[in-house]
Amino acid sequence: MKLRVITEQLSNKLPPENKLQKLTNINHDNFENIYELIHAKKITELHVTDATYSNKIPKGKTVQVKDHINKTGSNVLIGRQALLNVDFINMSETYSFGNKAIITVCCGETLNKNLDYPSHFLCHITMLAHALKIPIIKGFLYNTL
Repeated sequence: MKLRVITEQLSNKLPPENKLQKLTNINHDNFENIYELIHAKKITELHVTDATYSNKIPKGKTVQVKDHINKTGSNVLIGRQALLNVDFINMSETYSFGNKAIITVCCGETLNKNLDYPSHFLCHITMLAHALKIPIIKGFLYNTL
């Protein structure tokens, strides 16, 4: 089953009529809800879209992610290794992506607008999905410039 979600941060920046508002909205702070959503539904493909603020692409456009750098100051997996049956998780080759994919820096609540492609908490959702062995994970950033 394919699941498409957006982060709460992106949802808060979009007008109610934006088509992305029809997707499942995920709060990165609610581990139990994310875990249940991803684990219980036998997800085989996950698409996660987060907000970015970038001069590299037009406002309202989306760019695909090929990797992330977690600078949020937290890791959704810490303290949950036993539940997830992981000790260390190798995040290389987590994302499925096309030719023009970028690397994002996950900043947390406040985006660092000096970066090319900052994001909020895309990394938390994809780390959990990778730990749960979701075979196809695609990350996207929607420019809210």
